[in-house]
Amino acid sequence: MSGRESQYKLVKVFSGNLWQAQIIQGLLEANHIVSMLENDTLSAVTSPYATLGGEVWVLVHMKDRESAIKLISTNSLSSVPYN
Repeated sequence: MSGRESQYKLVKVFSGNLWQAQIIQGLLEANHIVSMLENDTLSAVTSPYATLGGEVWVLVHMKDRESAIKLISTNSLSSVPYN
């Protein structure tokens, strides 16, 4: 993988329940960081069955990882777990 390709690799910056992930995603998008939601059960929270439970992840491009983690931790969301 080239350096350019690796900066667009998706990495997890948050894991939790759906409503927490949606709040995090809104915060990131408001700060011009593109993100997507995924869950471990069905792989995409856009599925009609995705709300059955389980962990939901917020993914960002590798190039935005540090900015995303900083935003999450400095906006009173530090109690929300991220990896």
